[in-house]
Amino acid sequence: MNVKLRVLSAGVLFFIGQTAWAQKTKADTISKSKETKIDEVILTGSYGMKITPEQSTGSSSKVSGNVLDKPSAISIDNVLQGTVPGLMTTASSGQPGASTITLIRGISSLTSGNDPLYIIDGVPVQSGDISGALSSQNALSLINPADIEDVQVLKDGVATAIYGSRGANGVIVITTKTGKKGKSNFQFISEIGASNVAFDKLKMLNAQEHVNYLGQALYNKYPSTDPVNGFSSLQEATDYAKTDILNWDGTTDTNWRKLTRRNSPITNRYNLSYSGGFKDFTLYASLAYLKQEGLSYDAAFDRYTGTIKANWKASDKLNITFATNLSRTVQSGPTDASSYSNPIFSGTLLSPTQNPYLADGSYNLDLVYLNPQFNPLALTQANLTKGTFDKVLTSINVDYKILPYLTFNSNFGIDNTSANEFTYWNPDFGDGYDPSNSNGNGIYFKSMRNFFTWNWYNFLNFNKTFNGVHDVSASIGMESTKRTLEYNTYTKRGFPSGTRIQYADAAANVTDATGNTDAWTLIGYIARASYTYNKFVTITGSARRDTYSGYTQAGNFFGIGLSLDLGKMNFLPSYINMLKLRASYGENGNQAASPYAKYPQYTLNGNYLQTNAGYILTPGAPDGLVWEKSKKRNIGLDFSVGKGNLYGSFDVYSNINPDQVYDVPISPSTGFSTIIKNQAEVKSNGFEVSLGYRTSNESFSWDVKANYSYNDSKVTYIKGDPTPTTIPGLKAFFPGHNPTEYYTRLWAGVDPSNGDPLWYTDDTRTATTNDVNKAKLSFTGQKALPTHIASLINEFTYKGLKLSFMLNYQGDYSVWDRWGFVYESDGQYSTVNTSTAALYDSWSPSNPNASMPKQVFNGNKSSNANSTRYLYKGDNIRLRNVELGYTFKGSVLNVKGLRGIYAYVRGVNLYTYAFDKKLRFDPEANSNAFSYTVSNLGAYDMTQPNMRQYVFGVQVDF
Repeated sequence: MNVKLRVLSAGVLFFIGQTAWAQKTKADTISKSKETKIDEVILTGSYGMKITPEQSTGSSSKVSGNVLDKPSAISIDNVLQGTVPGLMTTASSGQPGASTITLIRGISSLTSGNDPLYIIDGVPVQSGDISGALSSQNALSLINPADIEDVQVLKDGVATAIYGSRGANGVIVITTKTGKKGKSNFQFISEIGASNVAFDKLKMLNAQEHVNYLGQALYNKYPSTDPVNGFSSLQEATDYAKTDILNWDGTTDTNWRKLTRRNSPITNRYNLSYSGGFKDFTLYASLAYLKQEGLSYDAAFDRYTGTIKANWKASDKLNITFATNLSRTVQSGPTDASSYSNPIFSGTLLSPTQNPYLADGSYNLDLVYLNPQFNPLALTQANLTKGTFDKVLTSINVDYKILPYLTFNSNFGIDNTSANEFTYWNPDFGDGYDPSNSNGNGIYFKSMRNFFTWNWYNFLNFNKTFNGVHDVSASIGMESTKRTLEYNTYTKRGFPSGTRIQYADAAANVTDATGNTDAWTLIGYIARASYTYNKFVTITGSARRDTYSGYTQAGNFFGIGLSLDLGKMNFLPSYINMLKLRASYGENGNQAASPYAKYPQYTLNGNYLQTNAGYILTPGAPDGLVWEKSKKRNIGLDFSVGKGNLYGSFDVYSNINPDQVYDVPISPSTGFSTIIKNQAEVKSNGFEVSLGYRTSNESFSWDVKANYSYNDSKVTYIKGDPTPTTIPGLKAFFPGHNPTEYYTRLWAGVDPSNGDPLWYTDDTRTATTNDVNKAKLSFTGQKALPTHIASLINEFTYKGLKLSFMLNYQGDYSVWDRWGFVYESDGQYSTVNTSTAALYDSWSPSNPNASMPKQVFNGNKSSNANSTRYLYKGDNIRLRNVELGYTFKGSVLNVKGLRGIYAYVRGVNLYTYAFDKKLRFDPEANSNAFSYTVSNLGAYDMTQPNMRQYVFGVQVDF
């Protein structure tokens, strides 16, 4: 394979399937143009294995270069959004530093995490949400994306088999940047940006409208025909609402949503890096700082990172690489979801008839009908939730060439991530104020966690070509991993009134304290072999045997793959460079259950008879417990036409995931409510398409890439005689249904004759009822996981000018407004603020075809009960990134030592087109309030929304 690309200071390579293409970057016009040929592109995975494209039979995608360095993305999982077919990444919140939901080829586990395994420089690292006090914190946000050289996403069974019991959800292998030989290069990047809400169509009532709404609800409840409680007229009911319920002064009109949000949250980023080296030594180093404000006044994220990676070629046989990353993040933010102290929640629901301030300028702490003591402006000033997170990620790799074709590779690494968080609630109002509590007012909660992982692997790797046509590679080795979680928490109460001292010493009483250490070890024995004949046919196989302390048993995992490059055949046209067929099968595992959950356990906890701790028995898994498995089948095709200008890949896959683990209800007479079992199976089928085209000359280049993926996940069986197993998030598990399918009542609309709510009685959708108790819970056919995901990535350059953009599409999914039942309650919660649609599109004799029932004070026949009424179509097209920049060459600027300056403006989430015109909130809606990934998907939970960003930046190379 001959791939032409320019020698760049920061190049970009995309590997789609196993096709490689080069993208010109903004640094191209800074560095001197020079063309070279690359005969073989080596894909280097973990364990020191070097795999050529011809030797690869699996499905993987590789992304590298400055595409990874996006200011819109705090963490590497966000960076990958839209770049890899089959990969879905979505944030749980717009809070800077919040965790994400990342899925590779759909749902692989019903009740445990679906996050892939992340490997950085050979070390499995902590990922997911590591918060203890904050609503959410992404462990990967401690890694600076600008320090990453490339990312390889492994998707099918043969590609992930070497990761054994941790590979069921896919694997993301990350390699950090290394120094380049030759002249030293410094690069400095400075960015400043402002942001606003990316998508928000929700309109709330003003003060007069709220009074009118409440008056109408009262009159509909107590009409003039009611001889006892009836109002004589609508006007009398409205006056009563104004003076006796809302106590409106007639002039106050507070826009709480505007008051509780920053106008233009600011982002600043600074990155200084060095790359250089000489014959036997190279060095990469960087220092970086990122500051990003959130929409809420108390939401902020600061990150400080330092990275060093040194490579020393000690001799012709010995090569040593040392890498270390030190980072600290400081994150603060409000409580999410239904907490009254959540400014997104309270700012939406507080009545505009109420003034946030008293006449003397102090905060109004007598707000009616939400919670009197919860003024969100005052709480933002008086309360604080904050966390400091530190990471030390270090690895040392030794590669020794025993023979020209045999090497020994050893890698030892540690990942130490600590979290130190606290929540302070003042003693005078809000959550911390409770006069009935004998321990006093005010709360200080402290959470301290430490996640420590060490990993060591040793491998022998064999690579040799016989007679010029027989390529043989083989690897054998062993890996050991130990992970420890140590945590301690305590709560104190009893702060002096009038103080705002945010330290535990200022409180009188310890009301709760917990602490423990959890640990597990994993030992894996791994073998891999590959044979290629004449770069035409390849067969690969890999196997791994894991022993895991959490189950105290061994598991065997394997993968096998075959590929044929028909492009080597003489009967095909000469313009077809590559036409490669791939097929693979593999089995992985997922450590779904908590360590040692298989065994009955005694836990010392609480207190017994007010003196000593008591023993609590958990039943374990009487029927035994095994890893959740993943059986992956994949068939793929990679092609390249002409000089590689047109390229692409197609993949069809089927992932069967048996032995799903979750809690099964049992008779209470046993003394337990549930036991843990391998109980079910889930299956994901789909296909992926990736197409690209590139063309260039001395002054112009155009690169375009399109990705599309289709995924359909279903529960295929549940042991026994199952009934739908309901879980939080309005969902349930049942054979034949998507695990993210909503399970609720079926909304049938409004009775035009009287404004009553209507539901279908069952899933036949034939008969309707206005009695909520006669409306059965049913599978809706609407689900939270998109079936279709697509992206379009374009980059144009002309001389020094560059224009690039990315479009994303998600289709065939629905999102649930978890709090619509409050602000569109049809009078149930008429004293809190309400959407304008509830006033102007509710039933009345003059508006019989309205979309909402008649507004009735204290509710209209439970019309706001959970149902498909609060589900919306989530399909959308989003303009994810746009960048316009210009490179000023160093030779033109005539400054000694200056190689060039690239100045640019970038927009993020600039425009979102939602297919459902009734959708008011961001279609990328997820919660972080539930335990299960499938529960959080698609739930709008009053979290901080995604933001639209406008960024100006300068990159200086010298």
